Amino acid sequence: MQLCAVTSHLSQDVAAIPMLWVLPLGVYLATFILAFDMPGLYRRWVVVRLLAVMLASLGYALSKVDTALPIGLAVLFYLFEVFVACWFCHAEVYRLRPEGAAGTDKSTVFYLLVAAGGVAGTFLIAIASPLVFRSNYDLAIAFLVTAVLAAIVTWRDGWAQRLLWLTGSALLVALTVMLHVGFGRHALLRARNFYGSLRVTEAEIDTGGEPVGEDSAGGFSSGTGPVRTLMNGRIRHGTQMQDADRRTIPTTYYGPDSGVDIVLRDCCVGRVKRVGVIGLGVGTLAAYGRSGDRIQFYEINPLVESIARNLFTYIRDSQAAISVVEGDGRASLQHETVQGFDVLVVDAFSGDAIPLHLLTREAMEVYRRQLAPGGVVAFHVSNSYVDLAPEIRRLADSVGMQARLVESGAVPAQGAYRASWVLVSGDEFFAKPEVQAVSTAIPEQAGLRVWTDDYSSLLAVMRWGR
Repeated sequence: MQLCAVTSHLSQDVAAIPMLWVLPLGVYLATFILAFDMPGLYRRWVVVRLLAVMLASLGYALSKVDTALPIGLAVLFYLFEVFVACWFCHAEVYRLRPEGAAGTDKSTVFYLLVAAGGVAGTFLIAIASPLVFRSNYDLAIAFLVTAVLAAIVTWRDGWAQRLLWLTGSALLVALTVMLHVGFGRHALLRARNFYGSLRVTEAEIDTGGEPVGEDSAGGFSSGTGPVRTLMNGRIRHGTQMQDADRRTIPTTYYGPDSGVDIVLRDCCVGRVKRVGVIGLGVGTLAAYGRSGDRIQFYEINPLVESIARNLFTYIRDSQAAISVVEGDGRASLQHETVQGFDVLVVDAFSGDAIPLHLLTREAMEVYRRQLAPGGVVAFHVSNSYVDLAPEIRRLADSVGMQARLVESGAVPAQGAYRASWVLVSGDEFFAKPEVQAVSTAIPEQAGLRVWTDDYSSLLAVMRWGR
């Protein structure tokens, strides 16, 4: 439970860093080795005191729903907590091992129960919790179970330990209740499924807001009024100003002079356009639709479409004909007849789980087949920890197309963030003076291989200094 809950919290709520899950897994395995191979290092009286301090500290930090520790500090704190908690659990399991000749017959049952514990903890966090709870209480529950276990294990160590862990357990129950209240603050909707925990909030913006968890700068200027936001963990999947005269303005990464703004503005001058979008969010790109246009979204999370249609108005207000296809974007495009898109927007790379199957040479072939002559593929690549632009350039080269980078600044008055887009097309589109003026060539990165369905690696494009 500790491993799954901490991994999920670090990846979704602290930092959307690809492969961050490797660190808590490494810590978990290290504690197993320490407990079973070097049992002499374990001192219960030391470890339980460290465990009490870590649960108290991180429980307090967790109670601050709308604030966060600095990323580096938070990662280190949670890794140390999972180290202490898992070492405690594994060491106490080691104390219960069958010993001597009499215990030989019990060894199979012992290790079967160890494995069953792993299955049970994973099931409770990864499967049962999303089905039972509308919000993510996994970390608070894992902390609570750890505290209760510590109370049971140390019960015979005296009244001081009993009082400590009974009090700690009560406080962690209170923490879970506080989280429930905090998640409900400003919330219009809370929902959870396999793809994560979604929350729609609405609040007045009185001061400049800084988006959390993505490579962005800006936010909303003061006096913007009510702003509605779709959150997945701490990742913002879209916002909309609720004032009647501003609710049709595209915000976040789709603002004025962003890459997608430029391509939708300059691709089809004087005629209607057909647009495909992998990733629905709150439907912000529907704001670019004009009478006669057709925009088709592809969305894998079944909860998102109803949220975009009922709690945000971009789709309802759009003049274009809007349709939504549920399922994986690449798979849907691969099995559809040729759509003839003037623009295909691929917007699925801002979180921690980069869907690499959307960034392979085979995927590029699918995108190119679905484009109209002279069409453009627009990749949204704003990400704090991964630089995807050089790899997309290699992919474009591999299918005989060009790739150029468009970066735009924040526009707080319109809720636009700093954004990075890579546009992929043929010579004709990039020959336009208005496109040349705002796009730049992508430097070639030495040693970078073209990703395929058989090979891909984020290591080469990680921003290690962020």
